[in-house]
Amino acid sequence: MNAPVKIRRAVLSDFEAIVALERATEFAPHWPPSAYAAILNSAATEQAACDPMRCLFVAESPVPADGPLAGFAVGLVHPAPVQDDCIAELESVAVAASARRSGIGRALCLAVIDWCRAHGAAAIVLEVRAGSAPAIALYTALGFRQTGRRPHYYREPVDDAVILQLRLEPARTPTSPSDPAGAPA
Repeated sequence: MNAPVKIRRAVLSDFEAIVALERATEFAPHWPPSAYAAILNSAATEQAACDPMRCLFVAESPVPADGPLAGFAVGLVHPAPVQDDCIAELESVAVAASARRSGIGRALCLAVIDWCRAHGAAAIVLEVRAGSAPAIALYTALGFRQTGRRPHYYREPVDDAVILQLRLEPARTPTSPSDPAGAPA
């Protein structure tokens, strides 16, 4: 990564930049703008314990001339009656063309993974175009493993979906102020 990038939770004022970046990213899932608005609004309101929870992280652009955001990622945690059954999804990762191959996609994925782990997920799944070798390489480097394939899942162009999964260790809590990682002394 050339310049340090700041990853943070998205806020309502990011809405237009998120939608613009998503529209400019050819193979991003093209959701209706109302879906992003709902995620941003739900982050500001209390949710019931049985409701799915979503996170939306953004990467601020290190080069403001390229736009306010260099990327974003969306995660979803499905609540489960048993902690070990809680599954999350990495639903979307979009990185501006000018910012690709700079570590931003990795940083966004790690933010979503950490958030999902902190919200009790035992695993994260995702779907990716079979023809997207750079994305598959990124996810594999993060520890995701292929668990399935959906033939002809994507349209325009037609492509298979590769299903990947990452098993998560439970979030560790600090054991003392001098031990922020929570490792035993």
